[in-house]
Amino acid sequence: MINRDLVFANWTLELIRKNSMALAWLEERRFDWCSIAYRFVNNIIDGYSVILCTDIQRKWFARYILQNINLNKGRPLIPIFSINNILPNGYDINTNLIEDMLEVAFKNYIIWYIGNTNHNLSKLSIESQNSFIWAFDSNLHTAFNLNSNDYDKDIKLLQLFSVLDRTIDAIMFNEIEIK
Repeated sequence: MINRDLVFANWTLELIRKNSMALAWLEERRFDWCSIAYRFVNNIIDGYSVILCTDIQRKWFARYILQNINLNKGRPLIPIFSINNILPNGYDINTNLIEDMLEVAFKNYIIWYIGNTNHNLSKLSIESQNSFIWAFDSNLHTAFNLNSNDYDKDIKLLQLFSVLDRTIDAIMFNEIEIK
């Protein structure tokens, strides 16, 4: 039997190489990416809701994700909710209270956090068993780590979203099999 992780990594490499965007930076880090993206997409397929959290600097990106993830995809809608829409003052609320609320509101959920790990909401994702973290200025082994001083950081976020979106399509439409 072929190793699923290797199949997924090879499919990701092929996607990166045939993509018209300059993704050489991601090709070098694809195994870091694949280790967390694989689990995230698998959770979506298994019916998990996605709770999107960002630090203040990346609120724009949360809006971008919410506006584009279910836009004319021809696939089932992904249940994705922004913590900022659920709790407009979520940045200031104790994360234990937020976690308790999420447990009551959602049967199965995964926290997708994008931002600096010194942010209040990052604690929620780091402590969660089900999290998908794009961490800035961190060295978390369970995250895809980025550098806030990188001139192209916003472009890289958009590129990562594009790769993730294409990955969700491929798995939902059986272009690659992850189970």
